[in-house]
Amino acid sequence: WISSKTGNQCASVSTDGQMLWWDTRRLGEPVDKLLLSADAKNPQGCPVLGGSSMEYNKEIPTKYLVGTEQGIVLSINLRNRKQNNGISVYDTGPGKHHGPIYSIQRNPAHNKFFMTIGDWTARIWMEDLKTPIMTTKYHKAYLTAGCWSPTRAGVFYVTRMDGVLDIWDYF
Repeated sequence: WISSKTGNQCASVSTDGQMLWWDTRRLGEPVDKLLLSADAKNPQGCPVLGGSSMEYNKEIPTKYLVGTEQGIVLSINLRNRKQNNGISVYDTGPGKHHGPIYSIQRNPAHNKFFMTIGDWTARIWMEDLKTPIMTTKYHKAYLTAGCWSPTRAGVFYVTRMDGVLDIWDYF
């Protein structure tokens, strides 16, 4: 759900590469749409990135973070739609995940920091930097989900495919 005057709007991403905004009173067609591409000026020359997870910033209602099937993080700012369709691409080299990003979440205490969960690692990012500032060790099992502690800024939780819950405290 996103902030709107009526309180009836929500946003979604999907693996077909579309980000859609919906009005729940009229679900027949989306209110707005955006193609998830690393280069919005030349979408034919650049592959469409399939969305697999999304985070919405309540404090800045035009800002979104999207994790993709390709392991790439996209920052979307609807106020900058004239510049590359508002899409900013994070590290596509060694900092990206090797598979889909299953979870993406902002730190509740420090909004500029966010976490991504994908492949065998969790990565902590800072919005101003385009590469991860911390990466967990590679686990033997895939990571399935993760979230920040609501009470301690430096603590986050990660679940693994083998049924283990890891608790990380990096302060």
